[in-house]
Amino acid sequence: MKKCFYSFAALCLAMSAQAQVVDFENVETIEGDLVLNEQNFQNNFYDAEEKEGLFMSGKFVFSNSWADYGAYEYWYGFAISARTETTYEELTPDQFNSCVGHGVNGSKNYAVFFFDAYNNAMPIETVTSGETVSGFYITNTAWVVKSILEGDGMSGAFEKGDYLKLTITGKNDAPGSAKTVEVMLADYTSENEADHYYLKDWTWVDLTSLGKVNNITFSIDGTKKNEWGLTTPTYFCMDDFNGTAPLRVATFEDIEIGEEGHMSVSTEADDERTAFRSGDYEFATGCMSDYDYWYWFGYANETDNTYAKLADQWKNVVGGGYNGSKNYGVAYAAAFNGPCYVTLLSDEAAVVPGFYITNSAYTYSSLTQGDGYAKKFELGDWYLLTVTGYDADDNVTGTKDYYLADLREAASAYIIDDWRYVDLSTLGEVKRLMFELSSSDGEGFNINTPTYFCFDDFGAQGTEVLPESNVTTGISLTTTGNGAAEQGRFDLGGRRLVAPVKGLNIVRTEDGSVRKVIVK
Repeated sequence: MKKCFYSFAALCLAMSAQAQVVDFENVETIEGDLVLNEQNFQNNFYDAEEKEGLFMSGKFVFSNSWADYGAYEYWYGFAISARTETTYEELTPDQFNSCVGHGVNGSKNYAVFFFDAYNNAMPIETVTSGETVSGFYITNTAWVVKSILEGDGMSGAFEKGDYLKLTITGKNDAPGSAKTVEVMLADYTSENEADHYYLKDWTWVDLTSLGKVNNITFSIDGTKKNEWGLTTPTYFCMDDFNGTAPLRVATFEDIEIGEEGHMSVSTEADDERTAFRSGDYEFATGCMSDYDYWYWFGYANETDNTYAKLADQWKNVVGGGYNGSKNYGVAYAAAFNGPCYVTLLSDEAAVVPGFYITNSAYTYSSLTQGDGYAKKFELGDWYLLTVTGYDADDNVTGTKDYYLADLREAASAYIIDDWRYVDLSTLGEVKRLMFELSSSDGEGFNINTPTYFCFDDFGAQGTEVLPESNVTTGISLTTTGNGAAEQGRFDLGGRRLVAPVKGLNIVRTEDGSVRKVIVK
């Protein structure tokens, strides 16, 4: 390609007689990269200068065009990409890079859309009397993201007041039937810079408000313009058109928590809980009323990130939720408490994209300083979360391992100290998920490492990135340590023990922390 223009545009999508999900996986890619539109024309008449064509995925028909005017040539419309690169350096082939690097839920193919202002009238004959489209997933291309953040030679980087907006219009045969849905691809209009954002993950767009439609058109507008129109690249990526709306993400913001507070721990036998809900997920939880003791999953909104006593078990090493949010989840997944589950509230099994995770302040303190039970981590040590998926028939769908601390290799040694995304899409469609922790310091019921982690935005889309090395062989990090001595020992009935007894002992230390210890 010699030159490529981009600006305001509108394209059509024609729907066939029977609606179904369009995931673009049944369209073969060219040399593993993309399907260029000029290679997808099917039995159409073309003139010497411009070609128009169609390609199908599922039961939907998408349009594309290619123009050659001698001095320049370019394409516009719909193309398929399987490229995994997430950066933009040159027009070809980087205009087909998404900012995510894959389709929804880790799939291979996705669609790339490019809109051209000078060729926005593309007649597409509809072949249905009207269909209700559920929606689709959307994200930005790598080029758009680069233009927003850095500028790209034609358009400067976004500043306060700038935006890039997609308008989706659905129509049927009835006069005045047009309805619209707007999606902000980037929004820097807020006076508060913390609210500025651009799409960088796969995000669901609900189209049910359009009602029954014969065709859908797309147009892009924004603030970066010159006399010819928009200077920001007019691209976006799409996947799972007419797919299933995702489960609502568990942000925990729908749970009321007092300032600098956390889930209450029951001291009354009749207040023992079995689960709590956020979004479309249910989190198992439990309390032992005789011991002021909780286990499995809880929630908090504390902003301090240090650990000195048991009351600090609700804190995480970042301080606050993911991306500056207020509330977050806390897990205490010791093996002696039994399996720790999250259950989907949907009627059917579904793919859970993933969630964000970080270390609790308690665990981080122990990993970096050691405590009265656990060793300070050294070269060769590790702390691992394993997530197991189960389908509707309770069959295992797969497992996912994620290291919260990995010091097996000196050159890449790290202990998680920020929010990191964990991709669960490889587990497939699940009805529930089980969480287990293991450590190089002990095993089974006798893990010495505090078995906590903190999490947020459960069920959100994201991109998993391996943490960078942030520790030396000697773990030269400083936090408030916990080396408290044993203060009391009890059996499961709450009776105080004068000495360790065989079986499960509950040990309370002088700083108020509680551990379960197996005596053989």
